[in-house]
Amino acid sequence: MGTKKAKKSSSLNEVGGYKVLPVEVSDTGVVHYLYFRQHSSNKEDILKPSDRTIFMTNLPADTTERDVRRLFQGVARIARVIFHGVVGQDVIKTAAADARMMSELASAMADAESSKSKKSKINEDDKLKPVPRSQLLESGSSAHIVLLEAGELANVMSLKSGSITKWPSRDTDSTNPLDYRGISRYLYEHRASRPPLDLLKTEVDSFMAKFEESQYERDRMLAQQQNVPDADGFVTVVRRGRHTKNTDGAVSVKVLSAEDAREAGAKKKEVVFGNMYKFQMRERKNNQLVELRKKFEEDKDRIARMRQARQFRPY
Repeated sequence: MGTKKAKKSSSLNEVGGYKVLPVEVSDTGVVHYLYFRQHSSNKEDILKPSDRTIFMTNLPADTTERDVRRLFQGVARIARVIFHGVVGQDVIKTAAADARMMSELASAMADAESSKSKKSKINEDDKLKPVPRSQLLESGSSAHIVLLEAGELANVMSLKSGSITKWPSRDTDSTNPLDYRGISRYLYEHRASRPPLDLLKTEVDSFMAKFEESQYERDRMLAQQQNVPDADGFVTVVRRGRHTKNTDGAVSVKVLSAEDAREAGAKKKEVVFGNMYKFQMRERKNNQLVELRKKFEEDKDRIARMRQARQFRPY
């Protein structure tokens, strides 16, 4: 009996410098093709070092960082994934995300003090936590995948066909909102954006209580600053009431409203230049007399014409 030879695994196909990784995205056998290559750039980027970063494109629309980590599980460890083409992502959010990653990287390299980390955790607990939502990518989106070590890049670039055959599947019984897909995802987002009225009332009452407490503390601090000179002997002028008066406790200065300013401008007398010298005043009076005589003669001629045009002449 002849023995059947084991089929040798071949390298991945290449198209335009990209390695082609075919994966099954569902149990129906639908094949999706991923394209990746080693990242290269003329300018070195600390967030995307060339010696341990790959560039992958044609990602499925619902790809998450967890999916990428599970895809390369056993091949390489992922440090972070930087997605491009996220739906609803703008320039400001992208810059903020890059700044946040830079801050996290710097704190990790500098081994930040434990007291600072505890303080940040306390501040995060005080804030209202947003509803977790899974991101959506545009069709054919890409991502930079940063590996944990440079030596793991060779493992990814030397993948053989058949080493990775399936896209990470989702647990249908999972209670994690990030695992929801299809109609379950949209139902979750719809319900999460419309919380129950009693829960919403509790959150609003808590916020208003904190706001009123901060306002009371602010008014108390401003009241303490009245008539209290600083180190240089100056008294701080504080604003009180409905933001219409500034006072130091003894003297109040009212802010001029726009309507009052318009009325003051309308009542302002027109400034006439040219009355500084006597000869200018004399000339102005002579000109006024000439104008009056001219108007008198014009009125006299107009009355004479009206009399001539009158048809009924009693005498």
